[in-house]
Amino acid sequence: MHTTLSDTSFCRNLPREIVDVLSGKGETRTLPAHTVLFKEGEMHDFVYLVLQGRIVLDIFVQGRGHVELQTLSDGEFLGWSPLIMQSPMSVRATTLTDTVLAKFKAEQLRELCEQNHEFGYYFMKQVAAAFVKRLRATRIQMLDLFAHPNDEPKS
Repeated sequence: MHTTLSDTSFCRNLPREIVDVLSGKGETRTLPAHTVLFKEGEMHDFVYLVLQGRIVLDIFVQGRGHVELQTLSDGEFLGWSPLIMQSPMSVRATTLTDTVLAKFKAEQLRELCEQNHEFGYYFMKQVAAAFVKRLRATRIQMLDLFAHPNDEPKS
């Protein structure tokens, strides 16, 4: 799995030894299109790197149904809730295409970060960067979600 992981945008700037350690902890999983990976509000024990394919993230909004927040593609990190703390997933993730993922046990990665501080520093630095990117995209989507269609733009 090393060659595949090292080619992802998530791992591209990581030192080789960090990618080697990460590669030893993951397994490759292939899912068909339209597979729900996890649901909003459920507990989940895994995190993922998208190796190939597309995954839509959405939330349920009362009166509107499921509202798409973002689409993830090759090289993007997915599902950090169980990595940071044991809390329910904040979105639903569904494959849009046949998708290949690197799947990791969140608890195993948390323990590795605590035992190997160098790994933890580099790995969590990449997780934080992915989180910031996702937060920016979600913020823009939320502005659209809560905009009132009949409101005129303010100067």
